[in-house]
Amino acid sequence: MSTKQPSRPSRRRFAFCILHSAPGQSAVIVALLLPFLVAFTLLVVEVAERWLEVAMVEDALQQATRSAVQSLDYAALARGQQGLRAPTACRAVTTVAPGDCRELLEVANRFFLVNLSGVRGLDESPQAVAARVHWTVLPTGGSCTLGAPARIVAESTPLLCAEVRPQMRGLVGWGAFHPLIVAADTIDPLVR
Repeated sequence: MSTKQPSRPSRRRFAFCILHSAPGQSAVIVALLLPFLVAFTLLVVEVAERWLEVAMVEDALQQATRSAVQSLDYAALARGQQGLRAPTACRAVTTVAPGDCRELLEVANRFFLVNLSGVRGLDESPQAVAARVHWTVLPTGGSCTLGAPARIVAESTPLLCAEVRPQMRGLVGWGAFHPLIVAADTIDPLVR
């Protein structure tokens, strides 16, 4: 069985085509690669913008808990005790149904709304997001569970925890997303 070898001139022609480019050949390659490069660039921009938007909402909630937990019970402070302006513990309450923690949640809600005012990427009004925040107020300390993989925050000093799942959209518009934002803050221990 014999295999027929291509003649010498056809091998030379093939080598000539490989070694020497024809005019316009790079334009075809660029035209084929350009859609992939544009899609990859948009993906990078979208992911970076979503991270930034989530960080902005997270920062707004953390600042609200940090500011609200400083709403001390000054009568208790005068007695040498620590406490929040909440008579009892409130778990998973909202500003719509605040229970006994109305005064403290009004402070937290006001700070959260102010901090949300400059946040971009929300697919709903700041008031709608703030109304869905679940607050846990522990005026004498305790523990609260945050997040989907349960993260337990336990403190012996007054503790304020919050979590919300806002509806957000990215910059490019590749659909809405609902990140879980959590925050918890406590008062530093009173040292005598």
